[in-house]
Amino acid sequence: MQISDKAICRLLLEHNSNGMELMFKCYYRPLVLWADTYLNDIAASEDLVQDFFLSFWENSIYERITSSNFRGYIFVSVKNRALKLLEKRDPLRDAITLLPLGLEDYQPDNITEEMLQAIEAEIRNLPPRMREVLTSVYIEGLSYRETSEKLKISISTVKTLLVNALKRLREKFYNYIKTFC
Repeated sequence: MQISDKAICRLLLEHNSNGMELMFKCYYRPLVLWADTYLNDIAASEDLVQDFFLSFWENSIYERITSSNFRGYIFVSVKNRALKLLEKRDPLRDAITLLPLGLEDYQPDNITEEMLQAIEAEIRNLPPRMREVLTSVYIEGLSYRETSEKLKISISTVKTLLVNALKRLREKFYNYIKTFC
């Protein structure tokens, strides 16, 4: 059964929840696949599309679009949400933490208690603001925005301090780790 965008829009404009059900049946799977082309994470794509549907209904977005731009609107909206989510993802947080890149033989199980103590000592030796930012982002798991609000500094400053702290730690431990891994 082919359902037209016009029929979905008509039901939505009548505030009929059947319009949302039809929209969900017609577009949920294609929108998830569309989001997944950006995110490469099907679970995150499903969450994103579900959030989109919820926002679409709760904020009565359907009142501002027509059947002629309906399909384009929902696909662009999901694309924009996916891109926004990608901006929020922190590649450093997904990385293997504070260790230097390029060590093919490195395994997280190779970290010894001695290495952890050396890393912790070096973190304590960082300038106070660098240490606070590094601790906030990596140990407390706060986002850049949350860290900037907590420390009352700009997001740019958070990023700069974090990059500099990681650079120092990588330089300090590169040879140390290379000999143990």
